[in-house]
Amino acid sequence: MIVQMKRLTLVAHKTDERAIVDALQPLGAVEVQKDESASFCADQLAAAETRVQKLGDALNVLKPYGEKQGLLAPQPERTLAQISSELPEALRHSEELAHCQQELQRIRSEMEKNTSLIESLRPWEAFPADMQTYRKSKAVRYFPGMIEAADVEKLDEQSDAIEYQLFSEGAQRAAIVACAAEDAKSVAAFLKSLNWTDVAFPKLPGTPKAAMERLEKENAALQAEHDRLMQQLAGMGEYKSAIESAYDAAVIERDRIQAIAVMAQTNATFEMHGWVPVDRVDAVRKAVKSVTDAYYLDVRDPEEGEIPPSVVRNNKFNTPFEEVTNLYSRPDPRGIDATPYMAPFYVLLFGLMLSDSGYGLILTLFCWIYTKFKKPTGMFGGIVRVLFWGGISTMIWGLLVGTCFGLDFDVIFGTNNLFPLIVDPMENPIGMLILCFGLGVLHILFGVCIKIKMSFDTGDWQTAIFDNLSWILIVVGLILYGATAAVAGVPALIGTIGLILAVVGALMLLLFKGREKKNVFSRTISGLGELYQVTSYLSDILSYARLFALGIATGVIASVFNDLCGMLMGSSNIILRILGIAVALALLVALHLFNIAINTLGAFVHCARLQYVEFYGKFYEAGGRKFLPLGYNTKHVKITE
Repeated sequence: MIVQMKRLTLVAHKTDERAIVDALQPLGAVEVQKDESASFCADQLAAAETRVQKLGDALNVLKPYGEKQGLLAPQPERTLAQISSELPEALRHSEELAHCQQELQRIRSEMEKNTSLIESLRPWEAFPADMQTYRKSKAVRYFPGMIEAADVEKLDEQSDAIEYQLFSEGAQRAAIVACAAEDAKSVAAFLKSLNWTDVAFPKLPGTPKAAMERLEKENAALQAEHDRLMQQLAGMGEYKSAIESAYDAAVIERDRIQAIAVMAQTNATFEMHGWVPVDRVDAVRKAVKSVTDAYYLDVRDPEEGEIPPSVVRNNKFNTPFEEVTNLYSRPDPRGIDATPYMAPFYVLLFGLMLSDSGYGLILTLFCWIYTKFKKPTGMFGGIVRVLFWGGISTMIWGLLVGTCFGLDFDVIFGTNNLFPLIVDPMENPIGMLILCFGLGVLHILFGVCIKIKMSFDTGDWQTAIFDNLSWILIVVGLILYGATAAVAGVPALIGTIGLILAVVGALMLLLFKGREKKNVFSRTISGLGELYQVTSYLSDILSYARLFALGIATGVIASVFNDLCGMLMGSSNIILRILGIAVALALLVALHLFNIAINTLGAFVHCARLQYVEFYGKFYEAGGRKFLPLGYNTKHVKITE
């Protein structure tokens, strides 16, 4: 359900400001709103942001180092005082890490530069002269460059005007061409006509070979320094846990300063404005009173134009599914929370999309173990719990359709078993498809029923009856009429009843959809336009074929994997058979895990899509914004009192 939000105004002495904010922050109950007259404490906030940034950068540097937390390792529990006490030392370590990282970047840059120079000089290793002094002649001009091997003989054709020497072999050869100073322009034009590339020696003293040797020695020294710094980084991995705790402490402090920064201030008082859930008002009042009796606290309903954040409360089963709704959009605070209505359908449809009891068992066990030991929170924690319930549903649907790890139950238990309990999708695909469409109709019409209830709750009975009940009559009527025509043995009376229902529903739309319009013609046109939406309902129902498609795909892929691995076990040679069994078992586990992962993702996405488009489209009012209370927004540790 959507929690009613109250507008909060708190005024107290400025001397109590920090203590009151400290008392409110652990509650996570007040979203502090910016006051237009707030005096922004830029320096303090900038310093707090800098601390967070430094510690975050340090953690990025230490990511490959330090103790690795296992997948199921629980989040460590610390007090605020404990993690705050580690902040000064962690900041000092972060400075060391930053300096170390800067030095590593400088060294890598220098080594890359040196390596590039070495490679550029390698073709000139045999050049005997100093690279900076060989050109110092008024009478002679020198042209260093690279020339195609095929063009070398063309240099010989100009032996009267030039002299040249080659210093490398291969398709591209290093060469220096010399000529008289007065012939420099004509020689330059001649070289340009060839596959010639001018080369500029780097500004390094000595011969290319001597320069290369110096650069290689320099790189060796740089590499040694690099290795030393990398060892130093690895050794600093022991500080990773403390820096993680300090990072969370810095975030808490930054959030506290941000809250203070947006509040109105005078020399003697401060004024806080914000939002608080109605069920947390007493806790907020108690927290403030624990600091001082000198305060003014006003809590009121939102006024016109004030739109509070959207907060929902649900039971233990429904709460994880809030994250599915949030992926679409949070509910409008003036609307309804769709989660309790969506959650059962999500579980039902998810299981049908996987429909393998073995896969459901693996998924359920993994999510249960992960939740128990890791205790994930936030969106990820909610999705893990959604998948847990989806796994249970998958196990049940696997029993209903008679599949386990891609095997029919008659293969596992023999032909005389009770499975499938309802329908075998491989033996009776039409029956399975009809089941999927039936669930789709139920899902869609339930959404319409919710809209009817919402309209009645607001006193708008005309919208409830003429705009929504009419569609239930039309859809149900057309299904009954179609069943008479398509299914043998259905009494004609059923078809007649269906036709009557469809006609009544159509007339309700035709006559009353444009009821706000006085012109009869305009009203009729509006009704006809609305009747065209029957194609939309048909499209929505057909979308539920994806339930059948994904369920079949999961089973078929699993069956193919089983057959493939079975082929590896069929050798008549005992050694090859043993080897084949070992390989097949390993491959079977890997392939089935892959199938579980990829089809779980597919089921999650497609099931969400059915909720968002086909179900929510009938009644859901989105557009709410997230409630962002002042709290302990930690990433690495769990704060305990």
